[in-house]
Amino acid sequence: MNSTGMAGSFNRTGPSASASVWFATSGFIAILGFLLLPYIGLGGDGQNFYYMGISAATTWAVIAGAQRVRRSRRLPWLVLAAGQFSYTLGDVAYYVAHAIFDSDAFPSVADLFYLLQYPLVGAALVLLVRRRTPSWDMATLLDAAILALGLGLLWWVYLIGPLATDYDASESLASILVSIAYPVMDLIVLATAIRLAVGAGSRSTAFRLLMASLLAMLAADMLYGLQTANDTYQDGGAPDVLWLTEYVLLGAAALHPSMRTLDQRAKVALPNVTGGRVLLLTFAALLPMVLLYARYITQENAGAPIVLLCGVSLFALVITRMWMVLGIQQRLAIVDDLTGLNARGVLLSHLDLEVERGHRYRQEVGFLLIDVDQFKLIEQIHGQPGGHEVLAELAQRLVRLSGNAAILGRMGANMFGAVLPGYSGGNLRGAAIRVREVIETEKFAVGDQEEVRVTVSIGLAGLHEDGVSSGDLLDHAEKALRRAKTAGRNRVYASTGPVEPRW
Repeated sequence: MNSTGMAGSFNRTGPSASASVWFATSGFIAILGFLLLPYIGLGGDGQNFYYMGISAATTWAVIAGAQRVRRSRRLPWLVLAAGQFSYTLGDVAYYVAHAIFDSDAFPSVADLFYLLQYPLVGAALVLLVRRRTPSWDMATLLDAAILALGLGLLWWVYLIGPLATDYDASESLASILVSIAYPVMDLIVLATAIRLAVGAGSRSTAFRLLMASLLAMLAADMLYGLQTANDTYQDGGAPDVLWLTEYVLLGAAALHPSMRTLDQRAKVALPNVTGGRVLLLTFAALLPMVLLYARYITQENAGAPIVLLCGVSLFALVITRMWMVLGIQQRLAIVDDLTGLNARGVLLSHLDLEVERGHRYRQEVGFLLIDVDQFKLIEQIHGQPGGHEVLAELAQRLVRLSGNAAILGRMGANMFGAVLPGYSGGNLRGAAIRVREVIETEKFAVGDQEEVRVTVSIGLAGLHEDGVSSGDLLDHAEKALRRAKTAGRNRVYASTGPVEPRW
């Protein structure tokens, strides 16, 4: 009865969660507009003070958010707060120089604080990457390098290159170096942000807000660089609005409840070779050719060697990545990376072998399908890393429980299989009941030692009793598992019905 109640609650979670996300997103957009509209309407000192106030408030918000996690996990957020505070000091120095001393000197003290923000933000992102990544992840590093090199080429062609070559002879060396330093620092932050974006770890609301904040910062910096190069930048324009948007998004990321899981280490760096990622990598690899053609038709040959070198490098990286994908797919066909158990195909091969042996020597063979109940709800509450922890711990418990009696494998996202040679009838049913009871009895530690109750539904089938082939066993076990789920979860079912009474 309790399981049925949980099932009903879970069925209502989907629409409710979607509605909550919709209202939360709408509300955040409204708040963002509420904060930005006064800035656009103000002018002069009022606009400057409002801008500095939002910047300072963001620093406070990030520090306040950092206090909500354990002391050992505060460092990335405190470094982000230091970067934001440095930018606030830059705004104050910029205002004092222009409004009080009427100075347009460049570079100035403000530039020192502005530039200091970038290594601090980059350091915070590196800390988050290291904490979220379970091991050396060469595949993701290659993906990040391909995307960063492709997008970095745009920075070089349209920002860094022109600043390094097209400068006025009257400009001082310091002004030239500082002008180049801004897009170079942007490029470093961009590369680090891409590595964080494509790496392992939960995609929580706080993660998305942080990435949106970085995107707003980079877009503002690029627009500012282009406007400055064309001498069209004015205070209060689009770059300033984008920087304010960055501040609000960063503060929201730090204050959102899901920020507690943002630096949570993923259980395994699963290879992500989705269609979207392949499309992004293809786009990045084609950028040099597109830029070469664009410069050809505009008869601008400057920078062509750099573009060509970048294209060759991208081609080599993409080929390396494809070879790595091939190796990953071959490895995953044998062993499941997350649990260390046999992959589905390998387990089914073992089932074929044991069934054939059972016929030859007139032995029994049992087969169990074990499915984690309410797994989507677990991921909704604890994020993808939390779900990975549950699956990895469940696999370890199954190994300890079965010893050498069973051949284990992962059959699906949250489903495991067990081939039990010599098991049938009462022995097979007793083994299934024992698995269910052990999983239910001991809670699972997730995240900061938070304990979660996990249950499983089990469908079983035996050779001769339920069929004469491995396909028959798999089919009967799947049907029994579906019946166990329909009956309320946390149950063991055979083809003939429930194995144990449940109230």
